[in-house]
Amino acid sequence: MKKKSSMLCFMLMILILSLQAPLAAGSDVAAIVTSIGVSGNREVSTSEILAVIKATQVGEPLDEQKLMQDMQAITEMGYFSLVEVEPSFYLGGMRVVFKVHENPVISGVEVELDTDEVPEEALLEAMNIPIGKIFNANILTPERMQEVIDEIVVKYGLFLQPTEVNIDEDNVFKISFKTNRIADVKVTGLDKTKEHVVRRYVNIKAGDALKSTELEKLYGKLYNTGYFDSVNIYFEPTDNPLEPIMVIDVTERKSGEVIGGLGYSSLDGVVGYLQYQEDNFLGYGQQVATRLELGRNKRMFGLSFYEPFLGSSATSLGLEATISHSKTELGENLFVENNRKGINLSIGRPLTEYLRLSLTGTIDNNLETLSQTNQTTDWKTRSVGFILSYDNANHFLFPSKGQRVSLTGDFGGKIIGGNYTYQKYELDVAKYIGLDKEGKHVLALHAQGGVIKTPDARLPEHMKYFLGGPDTVRGYRWGAFQGNSLLLANVEYRYLISDAIQLVGFADLGEIADEGVKADNLKFGFGPGIRINTPIGPIRLDFGFSRENGKWQSQFHFSLGQAF
Repeated sequence: MKKKSSMLCFMLMILILSLQAPLAAGSDVAAIVTSIGVSGNREVSTSEILAVIKATQVGEPLDEQKLMQDMQAITEMGYFSLVEVEPSFYLGGMRVVFKVHENPVISGVEVELDTDEVPEEALLEAMNIPIGKIFNANILTPERMQEVIDEIVVKYGLFLQPTEVNIDEDNVFKISFKTNRIADVKVTGLDKTKEHVVRRYVNIKAGDALKSTELEKLYGKLYNTGYFDSVNIYFEPTDNPLEPIMVIDVTERKSGEVIGGLGYSSLDGVVGYLQYQEDNFLGYGQQVATRLELGRNKRMFGLSFYEPFLGSSATSLGLEATISHSKTELGENLFVENNRKGINLSIGRPLTEYLRLSLTGTIDNNLETLSQTNQTTDWKTRSVGFILSYDNANHFLFPSKGQRVSLTGDFGGKIIGGNYTYQKYELDVAKYIGLDKEGKHVLALHAQGGVIKTPDARLPEHMKYFLGGPDTVRGYRWGAFQGNSLLLANVEYRYLISDAIQLVGFADLGEIADEGVKADNLKFGFGPGIRINTPIGPIRLDFGFSRENGKWQSQFHFSLGQAF
């Protein structure tokens, strides 16, 4: 802002020094202030100005430092372009008159912008410069201007900077704003990951306007890859202060490892496992995993591969092959035994920034034995389907904002080589609400609905919905209830103590049936939990309580990953 600087009338000081001798009659005593006044003001009242004059006092010796303090105090009122002091003899001492030069009375305000994404009215409202009143420079201090800029960032996502401010001859206040634009984009901190893997998530390029919404999206995308422990974006200055260099500085996660050990699952009991997992294969962002599990109720070998970007396109390819034997206990002396071999294939493509469509195919052969009848069925599943998903959550492990929504359709039939026919539809919705700015306190909401339709007399047990266990209603054992339709709702309060530990309080509500859903069959569970972040993802420990047939019961649940 072009603003006249306040000036001291140094002639006054010379005059004071020259008058000290006669007034003090040869002594060292300075002249006494006998009166204080104000002149030059029209819009600002004299009493208002006198109220800030506190250093210089009537009856005290005239002091240069105190005069300067009072002149500064008057200047800081913001109404004046110049403050002077006019001394004169008065009643045997000195009369001090502070002469002020007022700022003009604003007749209008004009804003000039280099973008149409921010309405001029928004800036006028944020600056709040009164028309018809004397201009107060305190309205647009650097601190106040930063508040205006921050308000625009919150409302419109654009970073603006004032470039020129003046008051013209017609007393119209004029201010120009320009948007900050990116001069270049740099990526630092990479060791293993190829730079193009990071850049394929960066939609910001040189010359683009700097937008908070785009930065927030970029943070979320890079965190959700799972390749990085931290992502820090900052800006390096250039010769043009309006065009900084955007620097994306990352710290890579340990993405590849061999893990072995013993675990316990509410479903499978004690399981020994050996796993190789690589989430960023050779730094190209591909996911490769193989896993061997051996336990009392389960034997499994699996191999999976996922390519998020085929070539330079955003088309993804996923392939998973599994051989397993499992025994699922459904109750006392009741169980189902499965020997399965299956291959799943998926090809996905983004439709919008957060919306993705994937086409799926499954070939699965399963020898299923039911303990009730000791009957073995050779199920041959051949299916095609789709997954329409929307995901703008800001973190893949510990989201504090955003939502995840998926609509799934799966269609199996004899016409494509299976020996039974079905249609399966699911809708899954999760919402994350941050309760504080740091994202440590989060309210997580989840709802799921699904239904299976078939003209056949029965379906394989593994195709059905199960209620109870770590992923549905906690407080019940896994698979306590089963059927062809499912309704489920979960709520969790999550408190992130550190990057490695999160405490959880949860409540679950669900219903399952073969035909329709009845409110009086709803199952409810609640309890505390803890999440421990490890190289293979969060270990989930929940202790659930439920009430069945008028009696309270509890169940400990162990699993990997978040519940939703």
